[in-house]
Order: sequence, then C-alpha cells, then structure tokens
Amino acid sequence: MSSLCLTPACIHAASEILYNLSPDYQTIDPCTNFDTLVCDGFNSRHDIPQDRASYSTGTIMSENGQTTLRHILESPYPTASDHSSFSPRNLVQLAASTDEENFLMIQDAYNSCMNETTLQRLGVAPLVSLIDQVAASFPVAEGGDGPLEEADFAALSETVLLLEKMGIGAFVGLTAGADDKNPDVVIVQAYPGGLSLPSPEYYQDNDTVAIYQAMLVEVFATLLPTDSSRASAKELAQSVVDLETKIAAITPPPEDQSDVTKYYNIVKIADVGKIGPAIGLDSVVQAMVPENYTGDSMLLAFPEFLGNVSEIVSQASKSTVQSYLIWQLVNVYSSYVESPETQPIDRFSNTLSGKDPDTKPERWKTCVSYVDSTLGWILSRFYIEATFSDEAKEYGDQIILDIKHQFISKLNGLSWMDDSVKKLAVNKVNNIDQKIGFPTTSPNITNPDALQSYYSGLTISDSFFNNTLASNSREVSRIWSALGKPVDHGKWGMQADIVNAYYNPVGNEIVFPAGIMQFPVFQLGLPGYVSYGAFASVAGHELSHAFDNSGRHYDENGNFTDWWTNNTVQEFDKRANCFVDQYSNFTVQGDDGEPLHVNGRLTLGENIADAGGVSAAFAAWKSRTESAPDQTLPGLDFFNHEQLFFVFYANWWCGKTRKEQAIQYIYTDPHSPAFARVLGTTANSRAFRESFNCPVKEPTCELW
Repeated sequence: MSSLCLTPACIHAASEILYNLSPDYQTIDPCTNFDTLVCDGFNSRHDIPQDRASYSTGTIMSENGQTTLRHILESPYPTASDHSSFSPRNLVQLAASTDEENFLMIQDAYNSCMNETTLQRLGVAPLVSLIDQVAASFPVAEGGDGPLEEADFAALSETVLLLEKMGIGAFVGLTAGADDKNPDVVIVQAYPGGLSLPSPEYYQDNDTVAIYQAMLVEVFATLLPTDSSRASAKELAQSVVDLETKIAAITPPPEDQSDVTKYYNIVKIADVGKIGPAIGLDSVVQAMVPENYTGDSMLLAFPEFLGNVSEIVSQASKSTVQSYLIWQLVNVYSSYVESPETQPIDRFSNTLSGKDPDTKPERWKTCVSYVDSTLGWILSRFYIEATFSDEAKEYGDQIILDIKHQFISKLNGLSWMDDSVKKLAVNKVNNIDQKIGFPTTSPNITNPDALQSYYSGLTISDSFFNNTLASNSREVSRIWSALGKPVDHGKWGMQADIVNAYYNPVGNEIVFPAGIMQFPVFQLGLPGYVSYGAFASVAGHELSHAFDNSGRHYDENGNFTDWWTNNTVQEFDKRANCFVDQYSNFTVQGDDGEPLHVNGRLTLGENIADAGGVSAAFAAWKSRTESAPDQTLPGLDFFNHEQLFFVFYANWWCGKTRKEQAIQYIYTDPHSPAFARVLGTTANSRAFRESFNCPVKEPTCELW
C-alpha cells in the first residue's frame, strides 16, 4: 500500500486534475472515450479567450510564462536575486553592471512597444517609407504599365533582395542552414513560398478568397504608392489574388515539403538564375552571402516550383508584380504600426482563425512576445532566474537518460529490424545530444558579457518600428554570416520560455526549453507518474522523431543517408501505413458541416512519435518505481498509479479550438488534433489497454 502525499504541491496537482476530469469520470469508458474522461471538466471550465483561436493546457502554461515575463519587464533589475551562481547577487561587480545594461535593453525594447500614444501619432508613416523604397526599387511608370519583360528581371531580383534583407520572403523562402548530407557544413537553402493565405486549399474556397480580395482592395486603396495605383486598387487586388492562386496550384503539398527524400536537391548557385530567370535568385543569393564565401552550390527544394513561379510572374503585369511585392512587405510589417490603414489586415486575420474581427490582444502580451522574438536570450536569462533551478535540470536529465535506456532496450527487442540496422540505431540513440533548460554556449545566457556580445551592434531606441526593422535585418545577417563556418551545434532554435520541444535530425539533438518543464507537465516533489506521464512522454516523443518517417533517413551523425536494409525499410513502411490509415479516420467539422479528415501522411511523423514517446516513458517510469514506489495523490484513489500516468499524459492535451482554426491545422499542421493525439496514442499503447483492462490489449498500430 503506497502512502498518501499531502504536501501543498501534491494537493495542488490533484486539484488541477480533479477540476479537469469529467464529472462522470467514474462511469465513462476509458478505452473508447479517454479524451472526454480526462478533459471534459477542462472544457466546461474554460472558454476560448476572445483574442485566441484555441485554448489548452499548453496555452495556460504559456500564459503563466508570459505573465512572468511581463513582471520581469515591468519591475526593476532583480538586484537581490541569488538562487544560482549567475544570479545578480552572485555576479562580480563588472559582470553585474553588464547584466543590468542587458536588462535595461530589454526594458527599452518593451517600453518602445508599449508606447501606444507615440505609435498612434506616427500612424502609418514608417511603413509608407518602406513602401516607397520597394516602389523605387521596382518602379512602374505612370500610365506605362505593361507585361513584365526581360529588361525588368534585374529590378525584380533587386527588390526580392531588398525584401529578403528585411526578413521578408517573396515567391521563395531563402535561408542558410546545415546541409542534410553534410551536417557540419552550412549551405544556402531555398524552398517554395509566395502565398499569403495559410495553405493552397484556401485559394479554392470562394468565400475566403472574396474576403481576402476585399481586404486587399481596402489596403491597396490607401497604401499603394501612386494616385493611379490607388485608384486601380480593385483591379490590382484581383490580379494579386490571381497571381497567388496560380502559385498555390503549383505548390507541393506539405507532406512532400517536409520529406527530405523529395526536397533534397543540390544545384549550382549560378544555375538557379537559368531555372527561374524572372526571379534572378542567383543574384539575390550572391548579394546575401558573406564576401569571402566560396561555396558554389545550394539546396533548391522543388526546382520545378521555381521554374513555374518564374513563368507565372513573367506573364503578369508590372503593376501586379509591384503590388504583390508591396503586399508582402505590408503583410509582415503592418503589425508594427498603429493606423486605420492597416486595420483591415487584422480584421481579416482574426476572421480566418474564427475570432471576432475587431478583437485585439492586450498590448502587454504583444510587447512581451515582441521582446521575446527580438532580444529573446536576454529575456530568457531573467526567465530562468525566476522559474528554473539546477535540481529541475538534473531531474530533466535523469528522465531523458531513462528514456534513452528504454528506447535502446525496445530497439534490441524488435523482431522486424535487421541486426545490422539495430546496431547503428542504438549508436544513434547514444549519440543524441540532449539540451535542457537553456543554452550555455551560443549564447551562454548565464554570462552577461556573452549576451552583450551576441546582441552587439543592435541599438534599441524609442522607435518601435525602427527597433523591429533593425532587429529583423540583424537576424537575417546573422543567419547568412554562418555560411563558410562550421555548423554551430551549441545554437538553440527556441528561447528558454517557450512551451515546446523539438528534435533536429541534422544535429541529432533533442531540445527542451525550461518553458515546457513547468507544472502540470513537469515538477519536482510530485509522484513520478506526473512528470513521467507528461514530460517523459514529450521527451520520448522527441527522441522517437529520430526514427520516424523523416528522422529515420538520418544516421547517428545527422547525415541524410541510406543506412537501413531494404527488408527493414519494408517492415517499417508496413507498420507506418497502419498509422496513416488509423489517423486518416479522425475528422474535424469542415466549413460546410461535412467531416474533414486528418491527413494521415502529413501527420505520420508526429503520430509515430506520440506512440513511441508514451511507450518509452511508461517503461522508464515503471523501471524507476520498482525500487521506490510513488505516493498516491489525494482524491484520485479511483485510479491506480498506472492509470494516473495516462491521466497526466492526456491532461497535457486538454483544450479546445475554434472551428476555423481546426480546419487550418488540418491543412498546415503536421500534428493531429489534440483529441486524436489522446485517442490514437492510447489505442496504440499496450500499457494503456492493460492498465485500464480494455477488451483488446493489442495496440492498433505499433512501431517503437
């Protein structure tokens, strides 16, 4: 008989679960309706806030984090804080003053965003000056509009470059990142882009296209650069929508865009201009790379897309192309001005995700997110100070090592995987780099000087718009400056406060920011089934990505290479197809009231990872508690500990989503809807079915 835990932390954890459970949790069948059993109380207790398209356990964690960040930004420098070696109180004098300078920098950025009076006084003027730059770079003579000609290609390429330097993609996305086949080398990468609506399907929906076009008419009538273009707002809006509709028709589906075997295509930079002459991407790339860069190749995903876009653009009129380029700029930078001219964009964006058209988030939320996206590592440093401990990091490390151990044990026991592949797979697990909490090298956020040098050259003024422009331009420079240097394996792709985690196949690394290592996903001082049910399942999920339909193509060093035997590939595909069929049966309500099916191919990697994650986490928890059984939480004695493991797992997925947003996710999100992540994953878990004594014990689908 296990003892009862009556600490405040245990009472609080039990209370949260009891609030979220359905009032009928003792009579609902867990084997068929586990999402309802665990989350019905959550659904009746929470409405989606006006300014959100969805609301979930993760949202609440995120909001708690945002509030912490707000308190940091609206309070004085925390001189007295001393909970770690790098706390303000424990820094030597010189470092302390740098730490305070960094702190004042994030406060200045926040205050520039919060100063709505100045923003309203300036109105749309800062945006107009950028619009004028684009119009000067790609001019259309008054009354001299005609089809795009070869003589215009150079000006178009120059304008694509101008936008790229401000962090705006036009027609294609451009960046620099690790080469899938040579993960220590940074290369230029280009991939399909050019659309303003969330996915190609939206261009086939007449109602959406009509309200999109009406919004463009309003925006063009006030923001296009000349009297004649503003007078032609209606025709130009129509022609921009037509242009994007043609691009949508040739855009590869998202499941292909995330498939390395389909997107990995290396070409000579010099040849990119021949593939898409109208865009002149070769000139853009040559202007973006560092002066001393000697690389002559790049990754061009779906070269036929670039060729087709070039063809589409070369058949458009010059005024259409100019309006399109200006719209790309306005769409990105309109949120950094306060003006009636840009309000139609906000209204349209709200409508698209099912919110009230006129809703606006509280200004502080916008400004906290803004600081996080511009000076995120300094803000992370103070977030860690407020919310994370060395003990939490150690517990996180322990959980992930436990997961690795269980995953290796599972690999060794697989009958369908050839021994030669098993050996390499085990090496891959052992080689996974685990990053927990916050970065300590690129930058080392515990070192004030390292943070100062990371942001050196960025001046924060009282102008919100200029701060944004400077920060975005600097971030673009930072990304491109990595070319010619070895890949920086100390870099993180998420700030420390983010409630998320990721696996990076090219780096063979799993990354867990401190933001996700918070209650109710993770907490010290609670029975193990809490953190193992939720956080270890997340950790196992990320690790399982190393062996999903995408990650399996990368070896222990992050190389995209063919390291599986044909037999093992066939056995994998057979089992993976089970997941495709299983999840394709889940539906959400479509716009017309008809069911809209989950895309089992697009979501395959995440569904495999969900199943593998829970399986490894449960085994890790069972192994941990053999020697030291968990305590029981008060008021939850209806469930045994195995069942509570799954209750805490499912609690992480409690939430609700507006219909319009749910539809958008079906077309764009590689994750299945939350209810399907509960129902599908529990159906794929032998441990779940045994714990709840379900009539069928065999998992529906199983890989890891």
